[in-house]
Amino acid sequence: MNGKQPNIKVKFENVPSYAITGFFGGLNPNEGSISFFQDQLIPREGENLGEIVLDSIEQKFLLNIRMTPIVFKRLAFWMMNHLKRYEEQFGEIKLEGKVQGKESQQPPYYG
Repeated sequence: MNGKQPNIKVKFENVPSYAITGFFGGLNPNEGSISFFQDQLIPREGENLGEIVLDSIEQKFLLNIRMTPIVFKRLAFWMMNHLKRYEEQFGEIKLEGKVQGKESQQPPYYG
C-alpha cells in the first residue's frame, strides 16, 4: 500500500431491526459472541370463562453475532460510553433481579 487510507462508504439500507428482551454470550481467546432473544409469552385458558393466563415463556433466539476479542472490547467500551452519557442526563437505570444488593442467580454469560 502507498500509505493512503481507503475510502469508507457506509450503507444503512433495509437493515433488519429486532426488539430484544435478553442476550447470551461470552468471550474466549478466539472470539466473542452475543446471541439476542425475545421472550415469547405462551398463554392458556384460565379457569374462568374467557380468562387467559400466562402459561410459559419461550426464548426465541433471533441473531448470533461473532467477533474478535478486540471488536468485543470496543463494543463494550462503546456501550458503556453511551450508558454513562444516558445516566448523566436521565439518571441511573435500575437493574431488575437484584435482591438486597446481591446479583441475580443467572450465569454471567446470560443477560
